[in-house]
Amino acid sequence: MRRIFPATAATLLLLTATGCAVDTAGATKVAEDFHRAVDASNWAAACDLLQPTIREKSEEQNGDDCQSHLASVHLRVPGQVVKTEAYGREALVEFEGDAVFVAVSGSTWRVTAAGCTPREETPYSCEVGGR
Repeated sequence: MRRIFPATAATLLLLTATGCAVDTAGATKVAEDFHRAVDASNWAAACDLLQPTIREKSEEQNGDDCQSHLASVHLRVPGQVVKTEAYGREALVEFEGDAVFVAVSGSTWRVTAAGCTPREETPYSCEVGGR
């Protein structure tokens, strides 16, 4: 089931306007690692890369454990990273075929939404995560 992800997208747009850019390497790496884990059907590794609150919420909403949920969604092949925009503690990593939202959780970046596509009436709709 796709989730609408307007709050993070709106925050990123606001921060874009204010020019609060930060280092993007960690954000890009966790998004790439997430897609590599999904590609390899390594659901435990993919779940470990999700932000804990997103993982818990996903399990509650879908009635499955994280690994079963990720195995049931059909994420598109991401392709290459096109760009990463990081602002403060959140970032958007755009691939050729996917958009992944990440945020700092503790001292590391974690995925907060994946399988995201922009929509006209709301900024993004996501297969995994979202608010």
